[in-house]
Amino acid sequence: MNHHIIDAAELRRLSGLTQPAALKRWASNQGIPLADGADGPWTTLEAINKALGVSSAANDRTYSADIV
Repeated sequence: MNHHIIDAAELRRLSGLTQPAALKRWASNQGIPLADGADGPWTTLEAINKALGVSSAANDRTYSADIV
């Protein structure tokens, strides 16, 4: 299991919606990019964090390779 992938089932749980088109509209309104998958739309934890304005470790100077 990849903890960075937010699959269609988790998106349905988060949004309270069940139809793929409704999930896509909800995500678009939240600023979350989605990709189409065999089981429905999916995204990444990083994409959700970015939409929420939360910094990821990749953008955090604490983890930057030039500091090491």
